[in-house]
Amino acid sequence: MVESTIQPTGPKKRLSAAEVARLQTLCRERLLADLVEQQATPGARLAGERRLCEQYEIPLSVVRSTLRKLKSEGLITSVPRGGVRLAAKPELPKSLAGAKVGFVGYMELTHPGSGDTRPAVICAGLERVLNEQGGTLHFFNVWEGDDFQSMVEDIKRQGIEAILFIRDSRLSDQTLLALADLGLPMVSIETASSLCPSVVFDNEQIGRTLANHILGLGHRDVCIMEYPEHEWSAVRARSIRQEFQKQGVEEPDTCSLDYPPPDNDGEPINTPNYVATYPPLVAQVREFVHRKARDYTACIAVNDELGCLLLNEAKAQGIRVPEDLSIIGADDHPAFRHFNLTTVQLSEMELGLAAFKTLKEQILDPETRKGASVQLLTCPLIVRRTTARYQPKERKES
Repeated sequence: MVESTIQPTGPKKRLSAAEVARLQTLCRERLLADLVEQQATPGARLAGERRLCEQYEIPLSVVRSTLRKLKSEGLITSVPRGGVRLAAKPELPKSLAGAKVGFVGYMELTHPGSGDTRPAVICAGLERVLNEQGGTLHFFNVWEGDDFQSMVEDIKRQGIEAILFIRDSRLSDQTLLALADLGLPMVSIETASSLCPSVVFDNEQIGRTLANHILGLGHRDVCIMEYPEHEWSAVRARSIRQEFQKQGVEEPDTCSLDYPPPDNDGEPINTPNYVATYPPLVAQVREFVHRKARDYTACIAVNDELGCLLLNEAKAQGIRVPEDLSIIGADDHPAFRHFNLTTVQLSEMELGLAAFKTLKEQILDPETRKGASVQLLTCPLIVRRTTARYQPKERKES
């Protein structure tokens, strides 16, 4: 962890009406789901507003407005000196009673820093919500070299009625076409598909958010650290550059990295204060910090894994964060939160719930199965200790 005496500053972003409505729905669903799971009965006391705010990672103002709405519906009530209590037994709709939903993806839990943990995180909330509505979630793990036709036959044999899938290199076009040929309601998670509706993070919005935060703090000598061969990284980096151009600021420099590097043997290593990464990537970042990092006042990393590796190397080479160098990433991945990295939050739980909502609409209304719409999820900025306002006088003195 990099300690700092400089506190993050800058105006808080005002939520749009659409964002408020989306967060209110999310807050309501999570609160009701928790109450049902706890088998709460009328009279039970709810957690305080600030506790709910921290637990659900939803703004306090949204939590308060959600509770006001639940009070107007008669579900909760305020008791003098007794806090907010449940007034009626909470119930979730059983509209999917008996429905069998298949989740297709690659789930690997052995590498804490890997993106392959995402399916497991998505399913953590998805399975609970589906079960509460009377359905069941069935897993179809796509391992490298698996016979996808056997998987398709297994889906038929188990009577799966709808499919959610998360795309990566193991889920080939051939596999997706075979799934589409089943004619079932289907939703793609995190990657847009021409075969069915998709729910994905808005990488352009992520890039704009990263750029606006750094520009708002007064930084002009900036470098983007990216993986150009990955589409999601390229989109975020392009959006960052466009935002700099839009505000009349010279484009940031670029540090292009290979990940995973071609000569990598695939074995992650553990390093002090860092969860897991690959030796060639560590070497690339170490070289950047040694040769170039002092030329900049801020670095924008396209994801948390890279941002935290940069943070670790800067600390090792005597560069203070954020006094000498502000660092921002994107993901808010649980494996890296102890670094206190300023980041853009990509909620895998919310992604799964949004995909499930789209799938549910297809199950209940066949008309919604037409087309291949893309729903873009916006991602909020989480300001922590690794970014601060650029203060040239203090830098000069130091």
